[in-house]
Amino acid sequence: MSEKSGGKKYCVSCGAEIDEKAEICPKCGVRQPAINSGQTIVINQQEKKSNGIGIAGFVLALVALFLGWVPVLGWIIWFLGLILSFIGVFGTPKGMAIAGLVISLIGLILLLVVFGALAASVAASL
Repeated sequence: MSEKSGGKKYCVSCGAEIDEKAEICPKCGVRQPAINSGQTIVINQQEKKSNGIGIAGFVLALVALFLGWVPVLGWIIWFLGLILSFIGVFGTPKGMAIAGLVISLIGLILLLVVFGALAASVAASL
């Protein structure tokens, strides 16, 4: 809560500018602490972290599941999703990157099974 000239202060919950003597914030309804002169309250808000590479890998892995049947395009998207998800696992947060890595590996298994079945059917017909 930082005081401002003109009898204004900021709400400790939502940050709205309110009257210095207000006990409850009119915007969010949270009770405000009593003002003690000479005392400064510092609110330390942590920045939310994002793992852009991991999210990109996850999205590409999902797209590759649907476009995997397109011979070259699906394979490129799948490979990029696998690589970006693998790189994203080393970042923070890891959730989306791990999900992208798992989806990419499932796509790899499906790709190998389909090509194995095609190869077996071609070999049997010869």
